[in-house]
Amino acid sequence: MTDRMSAEEVEDGLVAAADAILAADEIALACHVNPDGDALGSMLALHHVLRAAGMRSIASFSEPFTVAPHYRELAGLELLVPPDQFPREPRVMVTFDCGSLARLGDLEPVAKAAGELVVIDHHVSNQRYGTINVIDPAAAASGVLVRRLIDLMRLPLTRDAAVCLYAALVCDTGRFQYESTTPEVFELAKELASFDLPI
Repeated sequence: MTDRMSAEEVEDGLVAAADAILAADEIALACHVNPDGDALGSMLALHHVLRAAGMRSIASFSEPFTVAPHYRELAGLELLVPPDQFPREPRVMVTFDCGSLARLGDLEPVAKAAGELVVIDHHVSNQRYGTINVIDPAAAASGVLVRRLIDLMRLPLTRDAAVCLYAALVCDTGRFQYESTTPEVFELAKELASFDLPI
């Protein structure tokens, strides 16, 4: 699917995602296989925020359950669970930076069994496989959409979440060198850096 969601559709999707997450007694979070900084950072940022708010959140990704060496200091990796400990039929599941069900690897059947499946991504090629889709190619990274989602839920951004969102930005803007590096990206980076990040 290549037709883009309108700005209004993206906003409606974010509102629906926020409502679904806030109403859930547990939220299952997953990103694509062999995750990069945007996938990991986006997922972990929401995981940190939900946990800090006292909500039950579980996060994982498919085998191989390892991350690249340059992401091994990312805040919260120790909070992830192996895919075999992930809920089999989550009531609410959120995927990050993942363009298709197949990219979830071992967690594809879980996504298909989810009661509500929220898809957060910024790739125009995303297949919109969720019950709620938030796909915005105008966003420099999936982490940008996660920041907007956190804001909509009126949950405070934690330092650990800020670290993770910064990793998402750095990864998908090529360290602020790609054309996607807009003034809005720098505004978000400024906000995140105010948390005294280890940049």
